[in-house]
Amino acid sequence: MRGTVRKLGLEGGLWALFTDEGDSIELIDAPPELLQNGMRAESEGTREGAEVSIGMVGDAVRVTRWRKLG
Repeated sequence: MRGTVRKLGLEGGLWALFTDEGDSIELIDAPPELLQNGMRAESEGTREGAEVSIGMVGDAVRVTRWRKLG
């Protein structure tokens, strides 16, 4: 998934990746280095342990790998 990381003020604050395809993915257990508002990134994750989220911004994934994009 490639997109832009954004912090949302919902439920006390949550982090999401807004993908280039127009989807929003809540980032669960993301490393602090990824959590930079406006950063372009590519992320991989698993739905295991992220099936239910109070953020309700779209799918949620537990981040397993990521990299910053140029």
